[in-house]
Amino acid sequence: MSKNCTIRTQSELSREFTQLIDAEVGIGFKVELAGESQARPDTVSLVLDGQTYRFQVWYSLKPSLSELESLVAVGRTPPPLVVAPHLSPRVLDFCRHHRLSAMDLNGRAYFRAAGLLVDSPANPERDFRFELEPRDIFVGKSARIIRALLTDRARVWVQNDLMTRTKASSGLVSRIVKHLTREGFVEKTGTRDFRLRDPLALLDAWAQSDNFARRTRTLRYSVFRWDPVYLAYQLKKLASDNGISVAFTQWVAGWLRHPYTEPEVVSAYVSQIPSDKVLAGSGLRPVDDAGKVWFHVPDDDGLFIETQIVRELPLVSDAQIYLDLLKTGLRGPDQAAALRNWDGFCQP
Repeated sequence: MSKNCTIRTQSELSREFTQLIDAEVGIGFKVELAGESQARPDTVSLVLDGQTYRFQVWYSLKPSLSELESLVAVGRTPPPLVVAPHLSPRVLDFCRHHRLSAMDLNGRAYFRAAGLLVDSPANPERDFRFELEPRDIFVGKSARIIRALLTDRARVWVQNDLMTRTKASSGLVSRIVKHLTREGFVEKTGTRDFRLRDPLALLDAWAQSDNFARRTRTLRYSVFRWDPVYLAYQLKKLASDNGISVAFTQWVAGWLRHPYTEPEVVSAYVSQIPSDKVLAGSGLRPVDDAGKVWFHVPDDDGLFIETQIVRELPLVSDAQIYLDLLKTGLRGPDQAAALRNWDGFCQP
């Protein structure tokens, strides 16, 4: 049964959980509830091959890593079962690592006890979320906030700084920061201050979610003369002369930041594609495949907010270079790994 719902309160969470385990568990064995009432169960019993495993239900509209750490540290009998509208990959990984049982309303289930291991994926026909949980923090203006944070992995921020820098609303910045804090990517350093707690884990989460082809439109061109840095300077001038924003990425940007592989392509984000006349006058000929010059038109021009200047050339941020290299050929992943492992990565 397909079901889509926004959960606002713990009572709604409890009610939907009861209905889920009554009808749609799908993990291959009987589930019984025991508690003061069926409307608000407090204990789940799994019966498998005559063996009963009991768990104390711990409801959370949006579980945070700090809360889960406390839950693990205290220890309970029977062991806890975290129940949430939606378990993020970050939270689920934590539960697996600490043998903490968890289940969400989408049918995703992880149960762990002596002699018991259940690890079941979500039902694709269910889509439950907590009302205040961002759906995707790596797109649009939400991505601007992530990109800004990763420009300086050691910086202490306040929300007003991010609002001004990203042109995002105070409400969006607040929701994203709270979400990142709950997920353990960000930590508070004062009443209003915060900083990244685990920048590389945040980058990995972004990489896992990223779809380059969906967020860009790419056009490719051939050129007669191949000198990547010289060509980058020529493209910078072409963009400037025609009122086009430009920021270099992928191989040439990675090489300029931390040389590892020779650039095979000069690629850049542009706010618009130059006219055919301008392209022809610059010796750029459109091609369907390969090509030595790639122009990427992003779906959000906020990408141009976070640029850095190296040898008088505008480059996208280190995190963006890394993402853009990961799923390319021509040794792009090798350059990405070298950049990530460099001491200066994601630092001004």
